[in-house]
Amino acid sequence: MRIQNRVVGALMMRELHTRYGRENIGYLWLILEPLFLATAVGLLHARASSHFGGDIKPVPAALIGYCNFMTFRSMVSRAEGALESNVSLFYHRTITPFDVLLARGLLEQAGTLLAFCVLMGVAVATGIANLPERPLIYGAGVFAMFLLSWSFSMVVCAITHERRSLGRMIHPFIYVLMPLSGAFFTMHALPKQIRDILLTIPLAHCYEIMRYGWFKSAKSTYIDLAYLGAWILGLILLGLLLISVVRKRIQMP
Repeated sequence: MRIQNRVVGALMMRELHTRYGRENIGYLWLILEPLFLATAVGLLHARASSHFGGDIKPVPAALIGYCNFMTFRSMVSRAEGALESNVSLFYHRTITPFDVLLARGLLEQAGTLLAFCVLMGVAVATGIANLPERPLIYGAGVFAMFLLSWSFSMVVCAITHERRSLGRMIHPFIYVLMPLSGAFFTMHALPKQIRDILLTIPLAHCYEIMRYGWFKSAKSTYIDLAYLGAWILGLILLGLLLISVVRKRIQMP
């Protein structure tokens, strides 16, 4: 475990250097990239009237929705080609595809989490947002989103390794999923027929957990932990199985 922790840490630093370099602001792009995008979304909602009701204000609701979807989007969209770009590392027995994907996932989560903390901190300081009412529950929702995103990224990485045509479908899939994921609306506000359909998407349960953790008036009525847990566990097992199969097919240069 100690060796794997060092491997994952080294892979994170390597990914940082490869992606952002050391010139100019270098590693700061890890937080600035999601920060700019999330700021734009927050500003768009700054003058909007809240359609959530209760104490759920538009800016913090938008930041929770978009910043956490960025975690999912970044992990999944960058999963394609993750093995090919690191194939030379697999000469080392201590480095596995699992380590590469875990390092990338932690890096994406760190960037969006830092951006969220900065923006939400500003929002709280200026009075347009409140501190979380149930911080541990909010943290559990963020962790569930990370596990769901990372496990799905393993599946995407494996199935697109030798099927480039499938890789081209990932970005459209993500953009279609965004308005359906529950990032910008609550399940409570939807008609039952639509709500029942959207609750089949596991991301919706993550968002319901996060909103329940942050806002006092948010409801936990539609959170199904067993359903969400089954999705996460199933994707992790499927991802590990597919990655182990793909690992045997990786061709060293």
